[in-house]
Amino acid sequence: MYCWDKNVKNNEILDLTWRAAYERIYRFNTVLENLDKVIQTTEIVRNQVEGEARFGRAYYHFMLLTQYCLWNENAPGIGYREGVNPDEIPERKTVGYTISRIYEDLSLAEDCLKKAGRTQFDFASNTRPTIPTVQAFRARVDLYRGNYESALKNANAALDAHGELVDLNTDPYYMTMEMPNSLMLMQEDGSMTVKSTIMLPMLMNTPGRPFLEYRELFLPNASTTMMCGSWIPVSESFSELWDRNTDLRWQKFYNIHYYYLLMSPIMGYGVVPWASGQYLRELDFHTYCRFYSYGAYAGQIVGMTTAEMYLIKAECMARTGGIESDVVNVLKTLRRTRFSDTNVADNVGGTVQDVLDERYREMGAFWRFFDIKRLNGAENAGIEIRRKILSDPTDPNSVTELVIPANDPRWALPIYETQCELMGWKQNAGWE
Repeated sequence: MYCWDKNVKNNEILDLTWRAAYERIYRFNTVLENLDKVIQTTEIVRNQVEGEARFGRAYYHFMLLTQYCLWNENAPGIGYREGVNPDEIPERKTVGYTISRIYEDLSLAEDCLKKAGRTQFDFASNTRPTIPTVQAFRARVDLYRGNYESALKNANAALDAHGELVDLNTDPYYMTMEMPNSLMLMQEDGSMTVKSTIMLPMLMNTPGRPFLEYRELFLPNASTTMMCGSWIPVSESFSELWDRNTDLRWQKFYNIHYYYLLMSPIMGYGVVPWASGQYLRELDFHTYCRFYSYGAYAGQIVGMTTAEMYLIKAECMARTGGIESDVVNVLKTLRRTRFSDTNVADNVGGTVQDVLDERYREMGAFWRFFDIKRLNGAENAGIEIRRKILSDPTDPNSVTELVIPANDPRWALPIYETQCELMGWKQNAGWE
């Protein structure tokens, strides 16, 4: 995907999100189809289970929509699966139709959860959706579609139920330990340049727990990949958004150098050979690593968080004529848990761009694809991607610039070719 190569449609890795999402949709449909076949279940439990299943079905259809569809209302959407018969392949209608079905399931989920008494958020059982979970997710969907007043209403409702933020200054999972001279860069003459790295020992040595105990989560859903997906290079423009001296997100999540440490068979100490190191920029050492541990990886947050709700609230206030000082106060609430210096944390504006910059810092590159699509769609932002790549990976001099315009059809990612054949769907434009 880094080079937008058409051949990626034949790569089985591309099938992972698609298959995982539809497998979960199948499970939720199985529950819904068999609800009335289960005996000795109270009406309260029945309503709770139906609400959870409808929420899950909407959640994963939206995930597929944002990846494999363009933003435009009339563009091809995702077939909305409601049954479990594999031969009943849903028609691929429009994005507008798919969104309407997502909203319909969320509304029915909310009705069921209300009847079941699931109106309060309970962190201890946040794997099971409640009404605040639905509201948080609806706020995300609304933001994507540019429905800012509804997004603000739902973000506020979610935060009223659960507004806790994790303070990176004091939370024990984020206490750092410096490892001096642990990364060695070999020079052409064989000498070594040494760098220090940062470790978060509690985060590393308690597999899985830091994510599950992360108090900001409305829904504990993560993208779990080996090495946390931490090899994403940092761009110049992204690096310029940070106050490196006081922003704890930069210090703790972008200075671990995890990829380079793994080049050595001795865990914790890495040697970068001259053959590859000569092409590295300083920024290449600042790759993102959020939740990680030996043997268990949960790199990127996918479920809704309180931080995301504060950012949605701030952006929607700024877009709908809110008072700028009120927007600033929302951002301050978040930033005071992310900066080591309160004065720096409070030094923020309240414009839409200020909020978008803060969202980029907080949400990271993982959510940038989502944000570019929604901003180009709802706001005609005209954001394009420019990237220098090697047209011939074996020739360092074959540098060429790759440009992905805002209106490029490839913003709808390719569907794995085998899935196109099985579903009888036409491949997304630009990937044929």
